[in-house]
Amino acid sequence: MTDDTVTHDTTTDPNPDPTTPGQAVASVRRGRRALLITAVAVVVVAAVAAVVTVRSLSAAPAEAVPATVPVAISVGHVPTATKIGVVITLGDGEGSEWDQAAQGARVAERRLALGGTHVELVTRNDGGTTDGARAAVQALVDAGVSGIVVASSGAHVSGATAAAAKAGVPVVLPYAASSQDAWSTAPSDRSVAAAMTTALGGARSPLLVDLGGGAPSGLRLAHVLDAADSTDTAALASTIATRTGATPTNGATADAQASADAAPTADSDAVVVSGSAARQGALVAALQAADVSVPVVLTPDATSPAFGSALVTAGGSLSGTFRTVGVAADDARALTSDAEGRAMSAFLGGVRVLANDGDAENLTGDQPFAAVAGAADARSHDAVVALVRAVGAARSTTPAKVTDALARQDLDAADGIAGPALDFRRQSALATPATVLAASSQPLGLRPTSTGDDTASLVWFADSAER
Repeated sequence: MTDDTVTHDTTTDPNPDPTTPGQAVASVRRGRRALLITAVAVVVVAAVAAVVTVRSLSAAPAEAVPATVPVAISVGHVPTATKIGVVITLGDGEGSEWDQAAQGARVAERRLALGGTHVELVTRNDGGTTDGARAAVQALVDAGVSGIVVASSGAHVSGATAAAAKAGVPVVLPYAASSQDAWSTAPSDRSVAAAMTTALGGARSPLLVDLGGGAPSGLRLAHVLDAADSTDTAALASTIATRTGATPTNGATADAQASADAAPTADSDAVVVSGSAARQGALVAALQAADVSVPVVLTPDATSPAFGSALVTAGGSLSGTFRTVGVAADDARALTSDAEGRAMSAFLGGVRVLANDGDAENLTGDQPFAAVAGAADARSHDAVVALVRAVGAARSTTPAKVTDALARQDLDAADGIAGPALDFRRQSALATPATVLAASSQPLGLRPTSTGDDTASLVWFADSAER
């Protein structure tokens, strides 16, 4: 799609950031409500246990715990004609790596409808630019939305949050850090840096390869390789191979070999890759070809579905060892028998319901939902649920009242969210600190495979070996 505006409308950090939204009101944390249904004892087969405790998943089909949390979500006192805005980035612009993950918002809409709570999602494309982000938000404000999910990332997101703050509309960012104008449900920069330090283990001389993402705030690095403008991925990989003590492969191109020969001698014992999911995937494929064997740690952008697709497109293997940081909010969470595992099972049940509906469409209305079902993400789902619960608590669609209600929200699995608990009394709402994540390409069989696309799936799960 080339048009920048989509007009199709359809029916924790251990050291939390103390800053709170300017519009928020203080309140005493309400007590957690009891779980909707008491969970029965669940026996998980040995292959399932292996999924969450080791890097390699069993080849046997996985089995989710029973979804004793209902797929339907019911929120009382939500006025009719409630609209929630969703900003996505289409094309190749900054933040476009999340456009498929953002389809989780559609799952939230359906689960709410199943529970008798009908809301309308209104989607706009920001084009990956600051001006586009401002225009997208203004279009949503004009459409009468009560809150906005900005399902993108990067510097241009500031245009969206500033425009929404000026209009008095609350914003939730599932994939970007918080700002003074919005809430974020992504790990804070401080939490990410702490987890990446853990992922690097005993490395004393880590090399940052900056593909445009910058240096992770607070992470100690020995060397920096600025590759934001690099177009020769093979040459870059050869340079990294030399600097980490790997032997360049015989199949390296002449330019790659020349770059390796001109590079400094080995001075790095680990690699940190920072940049978009697509660029990280392409570089990791090149590092595999260059036989780089030191630990490689990716920034959280790698949890985007775009990482696996870029890796395969560049000729890499999904069966490699991949390490990033974040929270356990992927499908593997459904294999555990705690409240969050049951909540994730319910989310995946919603994905299956929507994928089986031949009339269901993606956020932009140009594909059936079944085509994106493999990438729909729990983080965008939870952002929509949070805003709708704020509308219900406010008993109003007025953005200012919804903002005040959102600032009092304290949500967990019993509230219908699929990921970790969220405390919106802080701008950085994620109540769980980032941890080291490992990945597997082994299909879990918990959601339908997307039809009509080439998404290469990785499942991210907490790497217990690094705790």
